[in-house]
Amino acid sequence: MPNAKYNAVRALSRREFLKLGLAGAVATALDWRVWAESEGLPAYYGDYLARVAARLDELSSACDDSFFFITDLHVPANRCVSGRILAKLVAETKVKKVLCGGDMPEAFGGKESIDRSIAAYRKQWVAAVENAGGEFYPAKGNHDFTIRDSPSAASGFTYSNREARDILMDTAAVKTNAVVNPADPEACYYYFDAPAGGIRYIVADTSDSVRTDRSYWAVKYGMGEMQLHWLAENALASLPSGWVAIVMHHIPVTTVVSGEQGNYALFAPWRKLLEAYQNRGKVSVGAREYDFSGARGRILCSLTGHEHAERQTFQHGIWHITEPCDAAYSDYIAGSAPWCGNLPRKEKLTIYEQTFDAIHIDRKKNLLHFTRIGGGADRTVHLGEETLETGDSRMLKTSVPGVKWGCYDADRAAKAANPNNKYQHFYKYFNDIAEISPAGELSAKKAGEAVVLATRQDGVKSLFPLRVRNPGARKFRVGTYNIRFTTGDIGTENAWEERREDLVKLVRRLDLDVFGAQEVRPEQAAYLREMLPEYEFTGDHRAADRVSDEASPVFYRKSRFDVEKSGTFWLCETPDVAGVVGWGAACPRVCSYLVLREKESGKKFCFANTHTDHESAEAREKGMMLIVERMKEFGGGAPIVFTGDHNCYETEAPALAVSRVLRNALYESLTPPAGPWRTFNGWKWQDAETTTLDALRLTPAPRNEKARGQRIDYIYVSPGVRVLSYATIPAARPLKHLYPSDHFPVVATVEF
Repeated sequence: MPNAKYNAVRALSRREFLKLGLAGAVATALDWRVWAESEGLPAYYGDYLARVAARLDELSSACDDSFFFITDLHVPANRCVSGRILAKLVAETKVKKVLCGGDMPEAFGGKESIDRSIAAYRKQWVAAVENAGGEFYPAKGNHDFTIRDSPSAASGFTYSNREARDILMDTAAVKTNAVVNPADPEACYYYFDAPAGGIRYIVADTSDSVRTDRSYWAVKYGMGEMQLHWLAENALASLPSGWVAIVMHHIPVTTVVSGEQGNYALFAPWRKLLEAYQNRGKVSVGAREYDFSGARGRILCSLTGHEHAERQTFQHGIWHITEPCDAAYSDYIAGSAPWCGNLPRKEKLTIYEQTFDAIHIDRKKNLLHFTRIGGGADRTVHLGEETLETGDSRMLKTSVPGVKWGCYDADRAAKAANPNNKYQHFYKYFNDIAEISPAGELSAKKAGEAVVLATRQDGVKSLFPLRVRNPGARKFRVGTYNIRFTTGDIGTENAWEERREDLVKLVRRLDLDVFGAQEVRPEQAAYLREMLPEYEFTGDHRAADRVSDEASPVFYRKSRFDVEKSGTFWLCETPDVAGVVGWGAACPRVCSYLVLREKESGKKFCFANTHTDHESAEAREKGMMLIVERMKEFGGGAPIVFTGDHNCYETEAPALAVSRVLRNALYESLTPPAGPWRTFNGWKWQDAETTTLDALRLTPAPRNEKARGQRIDYIYVSPGVRVLSYATIPAARPLKHLYPSDHFPVVATVEF
C-alpha cells in the first residue's frame, strides 16, 4: 500500500510539474513510475524520484561538480533498494560519481555472511552503478572485512588487508582515475581529480591494519605512517593552487561528529595534517615535518560515516560531516538530533527504505548542497565563516518564515547511554561559545567555534560556521591599482585628462583604507592629492632627484591611521641611493612603504607597494625579496601587506619566491574570489571576462597562458593575516566601452 504520509507531502505538486514543463514533467513522472513498477515499487516512489532527479539536474547546471555519498551499507541489513536507485539516478541525471563510505558486511554471521555481502555489494551497487554509466569510489570501513560468528561467540573471520584491497579497489573508476601509492600493496587510500571543477577527492583509510591475535573484529582503527606520509606528500602537497578538496574516509576524526571519544587522540595525526594544510601551518608526523605555509588550495569538508548518524561540526577551519547509515538500523534516529530531527524508521517499500545524499559543490556561492534521497531532509552547508567578537550580537536574516534556530559549540558534546538500547546513545550539545534567540539574534559569549543551524518547517536545513574572537581583531580594506602614466595616450580617449575623473570616482567607490598605486607621475600625484583629500600618501618618484618620473606611492585614510614609519628605497644593490638601476632592469624601480597604527585600536601593520621591472626577471625576483626582508625589519614583526604590479605570472620565479615567505591573498580568501582573472586589460574591452573562479578550475600552467589574460597585479599578506574577501574590479567608464586605466584594481578585506 502507498505510504499516505508520503503521498500527501512528497508527491510532485502541480507547480513542480509546471516548472519542469508540462510535457517534460509528465513524461518524466511517467517514466519514473514505469521504472518503479518494474522494480516492484509503488507508483508514488516514481513520483518522488522524478522530483529528486529534477532537483539534481537543476543544481548540476549551477554547480561545479557533484557526487552521491552513501555509507554503512551493511548489506544483509540493507533493504537492497539503494543500489537500484543509485543506478537509476546516475543514468537519468548529471550526477555520475558515487562515493561509498565503507562497512559492507553485517556485524555477525561468519565468513559465509561476509562472502555473500561482498557478492551482493559488487552486483547490486558497484556493477549497477557502472552499468548505468557511473563511477564508483569506495573507502574502507572498520567492518571491511571482519565479522564475528555470533554476538556471544569467541570466533569469527577477517580477510587480510591485501584481500580487502583487492575487493574494494576493484572498480573501473578506481583502476582508471585513482592515484595510488605504488609502494603499498595493501593501500586502500588514493585520490582522484575532477579538473573541470578544480576539485580533488581524497580517500583515506581509517582502518589500515589488521590484528594478528584474533580472528574477529581484527580490522584495527588507526592510520599508519606510510599512509599519512603519502597523503601529506602526494594528495595534499600536490593540490594545485586555487583547487579545493573533498576528503572522505569512514571513521570521524574529531569530537561532536564522533561518539567514540578515543578516536580524537587516535586520529590526531591525520586531523592535524588536514588542519595544518587548511591553516598554512607546520605539523610533524613521525620523524617528518610538513610545512604547508605555501599551500594554495582549500579543504571543503571531511566526509565520513561509521556513526550511523547525521552530525556536523566546524573545527579549525574544516567542516566535519558524518552521514547516516543506509542499512535498516534504528540507532541513527536518536543520534542525529538536533542535526536531523526528522529521520523516520526505515520501512520496506517506502521512500524511507534508504538514506543517502547527492552533494553538489557550488564554488561561486561557497556552498555545499546536500539533497537527501530517502529518510531525512535537504540541507545547505555554508563554507564561509560568520565572525563575531565576544560580547557582540548580530541578527541572522532569512526570507523563510517559521525557521527554528540553534547554535552549538563545535568542540564539545556529552554522550549518555540509553538503558533500553546499547546501540542508541543520547547526546547533549552546548552553547558556551554563542547562543541564538528564536528570532535569529546571534550573541557571542566567548572565543571559539560554533555551528549555527537553521531548520525550516519542512525540515530543510542551513548550517553556518561561526568563529568568535576576543576583541582586538580589526578589518581593513586594502588594494593595488596601476593608474597608467600620462605620457602614452595623448590625443586619445584614454588620455589622463579624459579618464581621471572616472578613476577618482572608482577609487572612492572602492572605499579602501590603504592602497598602493603604480605609474604615478608628478602631475597625477598632484591631481590625486587635490581630488582625494581624505587620503594622504607617501612615495618618492624613482628618478635620482626623487621628484620626477613615476612613483609607487601608498595611500592611506588619514582619519583612521597615524604613520610610525615611512619611506622609499630603490630595488638595487644600494637601495638607499636614489635613482640606481638594479640587476639589469630597464629603469630605476622603487618600493614605498608605511608602518601604520590604527588610531582607535593601536593595531600596527606594515604596507609596502612596488612596480617591478618589465624586462629583467632577476630584477623582479631580487627586488621583491629585498622588499620582504626590509618589511620584516621595518615592521618589527607586525603584519605585512605587500601590493603592486609585479610584471610576472604566479608561475614565474619572482612570484614563487615571494610565495615561500608571504601568502598570495587570492588563495587565502575565505569567500570565493570575485571578478575577472586578468588584471592587465591593455585598454582592450571584453564583453565577457574569464572569471577568476573559472580560471582557478585549471591547473596553474594553463590558466596563466597569455591568451587567457595577464594576471600580474598582486596582494600578498604575511602568515596569520585572515583574508575575508578578494576581488578584481573590472570597472568601466560611464556609458563607454573604456576603462579608467589599462589595469584593473585588485582589492581585499583583511583581518588581523
